Amino acid sequence: MGSWSLRKRLIFLAALTVSFVLAIAGMTFSMIYKKHVENFVLTELSTHMDQLLGGTTLSTNKDVDVGVELSDPRFHEPGGGLYWQIDVPGKQSLRSRSLWDEQLVIPTPPQNEEHDHAHILNLPSGGEIFALEKLVVLTSDSGAELPVVVAVGIDRDRVTSPVSEFLQAILGGLAATYAVLLASMIFILTLGLRPLAAVKQQIVAMRNGSTRFDAAGLPSEVLPLAEEVNALSAAREQQLESARQRASNLAHGLKTPLAVMLAISNELRGKGLADAADHISLNANQMRDLVDRELTRSRMADGRGTYRADLADTVRKVVATMKKAPRGDLLMWSIDVPEIAHVAVDRVDLLELLGNLLDNARKHATEAVRVSHDGKSLVIEDDGPGVPEDQMGSILQRGVRLDEKMPGSGIGLAIVTDLADVYGLTLNVRRSDLGGLAIEVGMPSV
Repeated sequence: MGSWSLRKRLIFLAALTVSFVLAIAGMTFSMIYKKHVENFVLTELSTHMDQLLGGTTLSTNKDVDVGVELSDPRFHEPGGGLYWQIDVPGKQSLRSRSLWDEQLVIPTPPQNEEHDHAHILNLPSGGEIFALEKLVVLTSDSGAELPVVVAVGIDRDRVTSPVSEFLQAILGGLAATYAVLLASMIFILTLGLRPLAAVKQQIVAMRNGSTRFDAAGLPSEVLPLAEEVNALSAAREQQLESARQRASNLAHGLKTPLAVMLAISNELRGKGLADAADHISLNANQMRDLVDRELTRSRMADGRGTYRADLADTVRKVVATMKKAPRGDLLMWSIDVPEIAHVAVDRVDLLELLGNLLDNARKHATEAVRVSHDGKSLVIEDDGPGVPEDQMGSILQRGVRLDEKMPGSGIGLAIVTDLADVYGLTLNVRRSDLGGLAIEVGMPSV
């Protein structure tokens, strides 16, 4: 049951429990009914024995005489089903006509006068008899006494058949009861587990942007879970914000030393020390690029949070910023993003991703940049010179700059790749219908 759902486990345990309980109930009812049938038969046999003993006498010479005809005709028919026998010490046993030429063998005959007790006796012909036995002391008119063993029996199948029929009947009833109970338990379990489905929906809602776990309408047992989830979400957001703040502080702290190093390199170049200046400038720029990228990665979310950003609004804000950049106001910006489009990406990370993609398009576009979203993918296109087919696969690598005339460090698209890895987004580079480059980001709406 390791991989079974909670519902399947509970149903299995319910079925097992119902089966066990009904099996115990069936055996108990069967034993009670069997005992009832045996008591009824014993009562009947005791009545026949009293009638038999009431007509049995002992003569002066100790001869036993049965002077009564039992009322049940089965005693008088060979193999009739009812039998009696009186064992007289040293003499031939007296038997009912129903025994014909057979004789009951009592394995442990009573040794003292006692109450009636029952035995299962075997007939020589192979049948079994449920018999009531008793030791009786007969007294003659002269006062002589003779102990005899009296047995009255009935065919055993007269006892077992009603029990078997009852068991067959009760099995049908128990099977119907099992079906009803199991169906009732499944229904109860389904209703009882329904709040868990609501919990799942709440967690999905949080993943899609809801800030809190709304436990309204849920059972009180679920409230502690809701409180813990909300506390965990709040703590996570606080930790993320704290990490971003530390990254921002680090960026400000490193900006001044790097600027000083670049200024020193310029002074050295002015003094004719071009080699040293170039060496310092190269290393300072590499440090700046590395710091920029690592700081950007530190500000990224982990991609597994409860994010939901407004794509259309974010695109408009980034485009407005791009228009203030060099040549940005000279380009024609086309935005085809539905107003209802939302994506499961942190808002800050979405700004970072769009900023790098649109900045790259701005730098290379001739006249137009187009941003579109079809519900599944975000596409950034420009009408610039584009990229040769054999170089398409390398433009997303860190530090790669196919056009050295353009300003920049070459890490912008690499940051896009990092963000795509964090959120599990797909990236595809192709030629645009506008003539330039098109970068497609698999970013479905939520």
